This record gives sequence, structure tokens and C-alpha cells, in this order.
Amino acid sequence: MEGATPTGPAAAATVKINVGEDRACSGALVDSWWVLTAKSCFVATPGEAVPLGKPAVPTTVTIGRADLTTTTGHAVDVVVPHADRDVALVRLTKEVTDVAPVTVAATAPVVGESLTVTGYGRTATQWVPDTAHAATFTVNLVDAGTLGIQAASTGATICKGDAGGPALRSTSGGALELVAIHHTASQGGCLGSTTTAQGATETRVDDLRGWLTQNIRPDCAPAPVVPAGSPNIGDGQLVRVPSGKIFLVAGGGAYELSYAEWAAMNLRGYTDVSQATVDSLRSAPRDNTFLRDPDSAIHRVVSGARYRLSQDEWIALGQPAYVDVPAGFVAMLPEGAPGGPVLLRDPVSGVIHQVVGCTRYPLSLPEWQALGSPAYLTVPSGFIARVPVGVPTSYALLRDRSTGGIYQVLGGAKYVLSPAEWQRLGSPSYTDVPATLLGQVTGTVPSGSHLMRDVTSGAIFRVEGGTKRLLASAEWDALANKRYVDVPPAWLGSIPNR
Repeated sequence: MEGATPTGPAAAATVKINVGEDRACSGALVDSWWVLTAKSCFVATPGEAVPLGKPAVPTTVTIGRADLTTTTGHAVDVVVPHADRDVALVRLTKEVTDVAPVTVAATAPVVGESLTVTGYGRTATQWVPDTAHAATFTVNLVDAGTLGIQAASTGATICKGDAGGPALRSTSGGALELVAIHHTASQGGCLGSTTTAQGATETRVDDLRGWLTQNIRPDCAPAPVVPAGSPNIGDGQLVRVPSGKIFLVAGGGAYELSYAEWAAMNLRGYTDVSQATVDSLRSAPRDNTFLRDPDSAIHRVVSGARYRLSQDEWIALGQPAYVDVPAGFVAMLPEGAPGGPVLLRDPVSGVIHQVVGCTRYPLSLPEWQALGSPAYLTVPSGFIARVPVGVPTSYALLRDRSTGGIYQVLGGAKYVLSPAEWQRLGSPSYTDVPATLLGQVTGTVPSGSHLMRDVTSGAIFRVEGGTKRLLASAEWDALANKRYVDVPPAWLGSIPNR
């Protein structure tokens, strides 16, 4: 790519992918474990199918450096290709903890919008540059699944090696959102090219949030755990346990203060409590808790996720009371999509959305009434837009309100539990949903990558690519993420062995 060296969030969002010894592409870090790129990067012949699983040749990803001269790459564990678009997710063998992932946009670009495009491809003078480059392009066509873009200045161009690199939108708050990745380009001005055309075609990703959530597992926040007998400690109260640790409580959630954070609160007084009292507090503040950080930004907590309110949004809510907390308290809550279960009302359209399993379902008025007219939270439209519409992708236990059938739902698949199976799982709580919502879930084998445990034998299987594989003890011990779902052996028995 011909352009300036990116800095700040644009540089952090851009990654270099080396596929074997003779192919290279670009990509975007969209999760601490996952990079999004073009699936065409993983084939030697255009049009070849890209299988789900470990790449055919050793593949590494370099993250967090615009300059490649002093860095090493992360190994790639698995490639997850999209069925219909030139898009693939690659899972890393090691979590990235020092670079913030870029947020995937929830709305499509519009004609005339300016985007920052970046990549590690060749330039006008270098076959294999040591730095990433960035340029400004303008959207001139929005189609189903693709964008047409045109360079905004002479000399800007997208070249070989840039495939899969990000097209980024600047938000009103100064952040960046990923709206597309590079697919094909005219390559005018690239080394070895004779054309002068500067147009390119991008693959849209703003409408792939459901697919991304399903495979990343998930990018939304699960509902906070509420222990039995959770004590009612007032918002903003400080409590100290026998070990000397001091906790700030807000919305029933506890946050351990460092000495510096406590000193910044003028060494405010505390109440001595038992360790058991703190252990019985919630894993996150309850819904509708408002937190103000040291920069005076107010965040609303819903279903374990936080949403930063604008001043106008806070005023429109009636200027609700908030709790002043350290930045660390806010940072421990994901600034993503609520996973549910929760009902959210859009103040603009008036539509009530039922959020379960990291996706949302717009309820009709009769459906809401048939559910018993349950309480909802009115939240800004932008918060609702973070949750993709579609079938639940993260785990959820749902009951068909009309028939009483209880279903386990995971990865776009469902399994109806018998009363005995539900009891064997410990008679867990469920969420009542309309039959229409469950009717949209047609799969029987979860897609994406999930860990499922046989509740009877305790055996843990990795379900991936429509098949299952029993994990050996050493494989289980090596996993960084050990989250699994307990399921009946009959559901596992219906999934083919790998």
C-alpha cells in the first residue's frame, strides 16, 4: 500500500499475516484471540476451498507494530472460513493482551464516506516493506456484501499483500470501527503494475457481526452471576475484609481497591465485613447501575456490559444518579454487547428486543404480552445496535412459552430437553421466549468452536466444523479458556465424531 505509516489505533488495528514462506496478507485484530482477514490468503490457487482447521502451512501473525523490523509473530491455531465471502477468522495460539482489538461496525458505510485503509502490502518502490501504510479512500458504491472505494488523493493505492487489511471508520468519539477488509484492487501505482487506476473492492463485515460472535464465542457479556443470599450493600460503600483488602461496592458488584485508588478517594472510611460477605457479592453490578469514571464519563451497566453515555443520552434518561469509581472498576466490565437474558426497549422506534445468547429478537406487541409483559430497560439505540439480530450463538437455556418445551441453544443449534435431562443438569433456570424465536434455530449441531461436557460421564469434547473430538487430559490442561457447556449424552451422541 502506498501511503503514510499509520499510528495510534490504526496501527494497532493492522496486522501482518505470513502464510508459509511465499505468501503474505494483512488483517485486523477483532478479539484478543482472533484476527479477521481474507480467506483467499490461505490458498495457492484462486477459487480453492479453504477447510476449517489448522492452516496447511505454518502461519504467523504480527500484531501491534507498524514496524516489522523488531518483532516476532503469533502462531495460528485454526482458520475459520466464511461460507460465502472472502473472509476468514484465524485463532491465535496465544492471547494478545497488550493491543486493544478494533470494534466491528454495526452500520454500513454510505456513499461519500471517508475510510482509512491500511495494510502491509507492497508500495510503489518496495516488494516487501518493513512498515504498514495507510491512506484515505472514499466510498463510491455500497452493495450487498461489498463496497467500492476510490483513492482520495493521487498516489494512494492498495497493492498485493494488503488483502484482508482493514478499512476503518472514525467515530464521533475519535475511535475506529472496522467496516470492511480488502478484497481486490486496481493496483495503480504499485510496484510492477502498469495501470493508473486507484479503485478497489472491499468485503463488508458490518453485517457479519452475528457470524463473528458465533465463532469468536462470544464478544458479548454474559449476565452477571447472582449468588444465593447476595447481601444488600449500598452503592459507593467501602468494605474491608480480615486480610486488609478494601472493596468498593456498586450495584451489588465488588471491586478491590489498590492503595493508590483508595488514597485518591481521600482514604474514605470503610465497614469491616467477613470474607464470605464479599465472596457472596455479584460478579458485576446489577442492571441499570450507573458508574462515573475519573474522566467524568458516565457508563450504564446492562447484562454485564457497559455503555458510555453521551451527555445528551444521560439527560434524556432523567440524569440518573451514578457512583464515582476508579477507572479500573469500569475497565473490568466489557464495553461490548449485552449477552442477555434481558429485554431492551429502543426509545426511537419503541420496539422491545429480547436479548438471549448474544443476539436479539424484536418482539411484536402480542409476543411481549404473551410473555407476561415483562419489565424492560429503555436504553440508547446505539447500545441495542451492538447486539446482532439472529439466532442465539452463545449458550442459552430457553423455554417455548407456548408449549413449555425447554431447549439448550448453542452455536445456532438447539436440543430439546426431556424433563429427566433438565433435572440431570440441575434444573437450571431458563428464559421464556416466543415460539417464533426458537423456530429460527434450525440447526442440531453447533457451528463455530465450542467445548461441550457430557453431564453423565464428565468427558469433554471440542465441537468444531460439525464434528466432535474427545479431549485428552493433556489437551484440556493446555487450554487457556476452559469454558464448557454441560449437555446430555444424547445431544453429544447426535454429533458425528471427527
